[in-house]
Amino acid sequence: MTLTVRPVRRTPHADAWVRVVEALGGVVTGRDGDRVDLALGHGRVAVVQAGEPGAELGFEAPDLLAVAAECERNGLATVSAGGRLEVTGPDGLRVHVDEHPPVMPPPGADPALSTLPLWYTPDVAGAAGVLSRLGLAPRVASHQGDWVDFVAPGGGLVAAHGTDRPSVQVSFEYDGDVRPLAARLTGHDLTASVVDENYGLTLRVPDPDGTGDIYVNQVQTDLHGYRKAGS
Repeated sequence: MTLTVRPVRRTPHADAWVRVVEALGGVVTGRDGDRVDLALGHGRVAVVQAGEPGAELGFEAPDLLAVAAECERNGLATVSAGGRLEVTGPDGLRVHVDEHPPVMPPPGADPALSTLPLWYTPDVAGAAGVLSRLGLAPRVASHQGDWVDFVAPGGGLVAAHGTDRPSVQVSFEYDGDVRPLAARLTGHDLTASVVDENYGLTLRVPDPDGTGDIYVNQVQTDLHGYRKAGS
């Protein structure tokens, strides 16, 4: 299965969200009513004008029949409706796959920028099992078992992150120093700050919806407390 990560961000401030993603290095590839699609160096993001903020964990694939067949072989139940497959995680979170032709990163997309939606869940192992059976490859996991991230074959990343209730947060990863990226955002009249986390630097941009920050993690090089998958 050649899945591409493509989370959906519903927001009453869609124009502001699109502005942030463009400043980070995304490029608008299509507009359809209240929806804007953006391509990144790795993966995609959809921003949808909506009354209440929220997010969905989604993917794109060129052949839904092939995805459904592979899911069946892997013991993953799917529901098909209107050109979309849905998988329900053990925590009740719904993950969807839409049929879409492969999209190459357009000129202007920052090749260092990846989409990295976070699947917050009280069942990290269960969420990781779903992502693995969808064909994503595990990359880094914490020793405590509260984090494991995956790489999609068609581009983009997803992380399962331990918390009390299931939800999705649209975030990003940057393969390089995020401090020049912060300066780029400031040059677009956006507020950005860089925080030194235990695992590396993180760029934070205020969410236009006022619900916290948008996170851009610098690629993790310090594996203290973490391990590479398979090691």
